[in-house]
Amino acid sequence: MEPSGFDYVARQVPLYRDLLLSLPQWVKEQAFDFHFSAGQPISLCGREGICFLVGRGCVSRCPQDAPPVTSQQIRELFLQICGYSVYAHEDELRQGYVRLGEGCRVGVCGSAVMEGGVVRGLRDVTSLVFRIPRRRWGCADRLFTGGIPVEKGVLVAGPPSSGKTTFLRDIARSLSLGRFASGRRVAIVDERGELGGFDLGPCADILRGYPKETGLEVALRTLSPEVIVCDELSQRDFKAVQGAVAAGVALVASVHGDTNGLLQRPLCRALLESGAFQTLVCLKGRSAPGELAWIQKVAPWGRGERGENACEAVGNGIDRAQRPVGGLAGGVPSETEGTPAA
Repeated sequence: MEPSGFDYVARQVPLYRDLLLSLPQWVKEQAFDFHFSAGQPISLCGREGICFLVGRGCVSRCPQDAPPVTSQQIRELFLQICGYSVYAHEDELRQGYVRLGEGCRVGVCGSAVMEGGVVRGLRDVTSLVFRIPRRRWGCADRLFTGGIPVEKGVLVAGPPSSGKTTFLRDIARSLSLGRFASGRRVAIVDERGELGGFDLGPCADILRGYPKETGLEVALRTLSPEVIVCDELSQRDFKAVQGAVAAGVALVASVHGDTNGLLQRPLCRALLESGAFQTLVCLKGRSAPGELAWIQKVAPWGRGERGENACEAVGNGIDRAQRPVGGLAGGVPSETEGTPAA
């Protein structure tokens, strides 16, 4: 069974399995994640806001209606997701999460144990956040049917819970299956265990648990990919991105950012200037996970392409004043006119 949906995650939470599975379908369908925090009620965050688990099959918008989770329950739940072997998950915990089966990630909050300015461990766990993986096959079809040159690199941007991982997964699957052209050899660098676990087709190879910098290098050396897909690029991955560009391999990756301040982010601008990405995609946000707000075709480095022909806006209700415009010399898209679609 693929790791998709509320029930899949709920079944891996023994302490609260029955309560979570008993919730109404409308709650399950719109939920992004559920939170357990010591001294607070269980909360479920989704497209329609936050609700709290009151009891079997019952939720409320008011936190006072729901019983709090105790520190002992948090501790027991933490041990359960670690398989009662915290030591086995030390590397993950240093980065603030625990992998829970295929495609699932649990965010872990507590007190950092520091050594030499570096996080060496975690103690006094206070909160756990269970992300709900979902598949939405076809959400990235607009890239292919719109003639976007995926083989020249695509950078997907969006705020948390906007569906970036879901969108990347769909691109990888379409490339691997050859849905719109001949199949491509795709390498998936799945650092946090969220991209893989799904059926991504016959031409997808998944590197699980590799840091992106290492995974990109391993993929280039050993897998002969045509396209590499990875999630949530950071500043430390920049050198590896440049290496992939030099090797002539297309990158499809994501970065955090919203429609309003995306182009002001130094990392985003640096990635676009690297030449690795000739298309910038921005997702709408948590109200519509996986849906496009706009697509920006980035002028190739050094060409200095300008004008509205260098871009395309997609989505409902986007007028001319909201369309992203042109690419700056050097391949960085210009600021948008007005406010981009949210």
